Amino acid sequence: MPASRPNLRTIAEHLGLSVTTVSRALKDGPEVKPGTVAKVKAAAEQIGYQPDARGVMLRTGKTMQVCSILYSPEVGDYGDPGFLAQVESLAQGLEADRYSLVVLAQTSNKDPLEPVIRVHTQRMADAVVFSRTTSQDSRAKYCLQHDFPFVSFGRTELLTPHAFVDHDDEQAAYDAVKRLIADGHRKIGMIDPPENLTFFGYRKQGARRAMTEAGLDPESLIWMRSDVSVRAARDATTALFRTQRDATAIVCASQMTMIGALEALMELNMDTIRDGIGVVGFGGMPFRMLSKQKLAYYYQPQRHVGEVLARHLHDLMVGVPAQELQTLLPYRRIDDLAAFREGEDF
Repeated sequence: MPASRPNLRTIAEHLGLSVTTVSRALKDGPEVKPGTVAKVKAAAEQIGYQPDARGVMLRTGKTMQVCSILYSPEVGDYGDPGFLAQVESLAQGLEADRYSLVVLAQTSNKDPLEPVIRVHTQRMADAVVFSRTTSQDSRAKYCLQHDFPFVSFGRTELLTPHAFVDHDDEQAAYDAVKRLIADGHRKIGMIDPPENLTFFGYRKQGARRAMTEAGLDPESLIWMRSDVSVRAARDATTALFRTQRDATAIVCASQMTMIGALEALMELNMDTIRDGIGVVGFGGMPFRMLSKQKLAYYYQPQRHVGEVLARHLHDLMVGVPAQELQTLLPYRRIDDLAAFREGEDF
């Protein structure tokens, strides 16, 4: 017969304490001496004690779970693996608060609001994380209206402040286009996601500002809408260089679109060095080139994004005002991608 699961009484009998003292110690109760708290927690870890989730929910109303909603097309065969690194670091960051992370998939044909409503109304989690934000994001509005804790990976233009983590896409796009112009490029293609996503607007502002400052017509930028996938970016790049013979550079919104652009150049028998094609990408995973190509890569580790998301969730749920939990992360430009292979700390 299997051994019974360790509980509060198990720890109490092991240490010769009352169940009440053990319970208060595990909650860092101020009425328990620090030495006793440390002794109880050490015993709990040694014995393998885990709070019963159903009991915790009955007593506190908390599920002790956070739900991260994943847009499933971005992690499919042609999706973005950076999300998985973000999920891992987010889960690790929540462990200190004894929270577990659950991931809920959102398919491309599903209303983005639907999974948020389901998590909230079915009490699947105490807070939610979502990405692909829009300026008037319906999910953010819903959470604000129902006082449901959330941290968005991306900004909105809502008047009510809310917690978020985002990349500084405006500054990075500005820097990318400015440097391409300095290298002599004048006809620049921009592969970007659907324009209703907030970060597209920031990228557009940055790119147009660089063109204007250089005395060039910002309308000459070639905007190509593309899903964040290798396949879509490959098709967009192929169309660009077949129809715009004077195009000499392309700026890709993500690591996956960068790979798609490179695949298209190979199929078109074009080379970044020989033909002087400028290729710029953005991403959150180390990007290793197997062939010699001239690329620029704007890098912000998704593991770091997950860590910041976890800190914001913790602070939000202990009462820190949302307007104090708004983080804009800068990208780091990398011109020599071989550095990733050399083990440099990024």
